[in-house]
Amino acid sequence: MVVKNESVIHGRYRVVILGGGIHGVGVAHDLASRGWCDVLVVEKSVLGGGTSSKSTKLIHGGLRYLQHPRDFPLVAEGLEERALLTKLAPDIVKPLPFIFPVMKKGGMPRFMIKIGLWLYDALSYGRSLGKHSWLSLDDALKEAPILDKAVFKGFYKFFDGQTDDLALVRRVAKSASQLGATIVEHASARHLSHDQNGWQVSIDVGGVTKVVTAKYVVNALGPWAHEFFEGSGIKPKVEGINNQGTHLLLRDLGLKSGLFLQSPDDGRIFFVLPWLGYTLIGTTEDIYTGRADDCQPEAKQVEYLLERCNRFLSVKLRAEDVIKTFAGMRWLARDVGSDISDTSRTHLVTEHKIGTDILYTIYGGKLTAYRALAEEIASKITKSFGDESPSKTHLPEAWAKEDSLPEEFRLPERFSRI
Repeated sequence: MVVKNESVIHGRYRVVILGGGIHGVGVAHDLASRGWCDVLVVEKSVLGGGTSSKSTKLIHGGLRYLQHPRDFPLVAEGLEERALLTKLAPDIVKPLPFIFPVMKKGGMPRFMIKIGLWLYDALSYGRSLGKHSWLSLDDALKEAPILDKAVFKGFYKFFDGQTDDLALVRRVAKSASQLGATIVEHASARHLSHDQNGWQVSIDVGGVTKVVTAKYVVNALGPWAHEFFEGSGIKPKVEGINNQGTHLLLRDLGLKSGLFLQSPDDGRIFFVLPWLGYTLIGTTEDIYTGRADDCQPEAKQVEYLLERCNRFLSVKLRAEDVIKTFAGMRWLARDVGSDISDTSRTHLVTEHKIGTDILYTIYGGKLTAYRALAEEIASKITKSFGDESPSKTHLPEAWAKEDSLPEEFRLPERFSRI
């Protein structure tokens, strides 16, 4: 699937995509599905090895985003893509039931939870994975035996989706490759400039520097996007901000459903999930201002998650129970004057245009809605070239067949390798 020999990189492409995360390979897949094979993706490490493999593993609309009416379209789009991905890649995108407990003290009142779940169902009308319902204590404990029944006065059940995010990235990349895109791992884009021939991209691959030209460049580097701009002397169009999420991997705690929990002190939402034979806990949200390569879970965030979990669970978790920790980042265009919790997750694509040559940069975007964002960018590119061919990534025939991840990406060693 992935070519590692620098000799395949030739001098000219219509599109060069920087970054082999979900958005980078998603754009390549969409273009290739329209018949555009003159597309190159360069990834400095392994596909999905950056923040795309360090998510909370959810394919969802984002129930918590319903707090802001401006984000209703984002939720609706996520719910539509959730339904589509469960059909296109059913082996790696699967429905998952969730329990949303109503606390005896603090937290969101029952009527507000009910309204939110009703709206969530309404926005997923015609593509629902199941409607929400009220659960008895006995039924809730069958789904999640680790819940501390003394803390709650009731439970709602609703449905969302879950995935192996690394497997999804590599499935999309394999689909793009089979349709004709060129994808190279261990290839670092070092510098970008422009002359009469178009964008000039310097790529370090296998110790050899290659310079390729392109009419369109897509900066899908996420948290590394502005670091690349700085090295190329390019001024960003907007201010970017890294939203860091912390995740903990623990042994299987017997969950059959995910837990949607809210800290009564600060209102933060976090999840306790069954995942691939383990239990996954995440996420907190904090602004991260350091270098993207240096991003690691902070001890205070690990302690925060364990302490909050222990308020709600009958099984008390300790630091020694944590098998792995990892931190993911979401690269957002910051709303002026807003803190991280109020910054919209709606994506933004900026343009640097010189003549008819365009550099696109991606901000925001959810794992769930990557396909729709990729289609949006690919449509801009193809239409500016006068090509009206439609995307085919919503069709099963545009997808590679099921396969498994290489041995080196099995859990729990995966997070050490990538």
